Amino acid sequence: MKKDYLRYILSVLTNDLETLATSEQVMKFKKKHCGVKWQNTLEKDLLNYADNAFKLERWIGNVVTFMMEHNIHSNLQINNNNNNLK
Repeated sequence: MKKDYLRYILSVLTNDLETLATSEQVMKFKKKHCGVKWQNTLEKDLLNYADNAFKLERWIGNVVTFMMEHNIHSNLQINNNNNNLK
C-alpha cells in the first residue's frame, strides 16, 4: 500500500483515538508504547515516528488493537443493505 494512504489511515485512527478515548486511556496508550517520544498529539508524534510503510502498518495495527481492546469506537454505523449511513 502506498505510504501516503498509510499516513492518512494512521492520521484518522489516531485522531479518533484522541477524540473518543478518555484522557486515562490516552495516557495508558502512551505508557504502553513508551518508546515513542510523546511531545505533541498522538497523530503528530506517530506520523513523525513512523517514517516508512512498515512502521506505518505496524502503528495502524497497534492503534486498532488498542481501540478494540478498550472498546473505543464512534457511534457511526453503516447499513450494509443500502450503504446509507445511520
